[in-house]
Amino acid sequence: MAGPPPGAVEGVEIGPETDLCATIEALQPGEELALLPGDYRAGCVIRRGGAPGAPIVIRSADPDQPAHLAQTRDVNVLNIRASDITIRGLHFGPTATDIDGVRIISGHRITVEDCRFTGMGGIAVVANHTSVRNLTVRRNVIRDSLATAMYFGCHDGLACSVTGLIIEGNHIRGVTAPRPQIGYGLQVKLNSAAIVRDNVILETKGPGIMIYGSRDLITTSLVERNFVTGSRTSSGIVVGGGPVVVRNNISGWNVEGGVALENYARRGLLRAVVVVHNSVYANQQGGITAPDQGPVEATILNNAIHARAGTPPLPAERPGLRMTGNVDCTWAPCFANADALDFSPFAGSILVGRGLGPMEPIVPADDFFGARRGAPATIGAVDQPAGPVRVGIKP
Repeated sequence: MAGPPPGAVEGVEIGPETDLCATIEALQPGEELALLPGDYRAGCVIRRGGAPGAPIVIRSADPDQPAHLAQTRDVNVLNIRASDITIRGLHFGPTATDIDGVRIISGHRITVEDCRFTGMGGIAVVANHTSVRNLTVRRNVIRDSLATAMYFGCHDGLACSVTGLIIEGNHIRGVTAPRPQIGYGLQVKLNSAAIVRDNVILETKGPGIMIYGSRDLITTSLVERNFVTGSRTSSGIVVGGGPVVVRNNISGWNVEGGVALENYARRGLLRAVVVVHNSVYANQQGGITAPDQGPVEATILNNAIHARAGTPPLPAERPGLRMTGNVDCTWAPCFANADALDFSPFAGSILVGRGLGPMEPIVPADDFFGARRGAPATIGAVDQPAGPVRVGIKP
């Protein structure tokens, strides 16, 4: 009997009555497991992976009716101990305290995409056991989490790191956490690096995004085109160390700053930090903030900053801080209607055409919406009139 044509994907389709974990264990490289709608007994460990270019794919058969992976034991819903795995379009949660959705223990070239996580008692997606390369987490929706939503790397930066990490297009809304947990939207730990792009992060307990930086000057993170709002105890975006570029983000209504540079644990890693073309608005303790003491080497350029009365829009001048081209929007109108989430410049806005130009290689060519910037560029995250920010998954 003839086999499948070259390039064809072998497929397996099951319903909730089938043993999910046993079926996963039997998958071969390049096979797809499609789950029909319903509730599945989970708590699976994925030990057999795919191959480069031929991942094992576990997905919902119907994206509009995602298969629900239910917690049935006191274990994480999925533990991954293999490479070349794609998890797509599944529904996780609610789970009990400290029960995670997808915990990556080992493996490379792993993708978690288009999944839903609701009422998680643990972390939705986490990799903090061994070093992982080429991890992609995109277009997931995380709602009403009782713990940090996403966690990548080891806290000390020695036991493990995550590199080649892409976190893009996710929607995180509502993070609470019991003391002493911080309750981040997402965090990238010391000596790990990520592209954090096009995420919408709302109503977290701690920072919406935190980057801890690296001890070397090669491992660089990029934080761009994110909308972050409503941290109840911290700033929207926190940089604990560089190298990192923070550009084209909108961060507002956080209890501390919009973008905060922090000499985390006095590690002295605030160097090679660039904060460029961001819009920050109505944060309670300041716009863009930096520590008064300790080593710092950062460029703060072309940002539009609205600060509450009596709070500083920018850090005080000090050695190591290069600040130029920023506009204080506290008393001068800058945005079309920021309270309605429209951070576009209006006609005649003082933001238009004031950005430092292409002689600055760190100036992005596009803006928050991905539109090409004019020359000279508009200050802030949005270059041209574009309407309000959508608080769903960005297209």
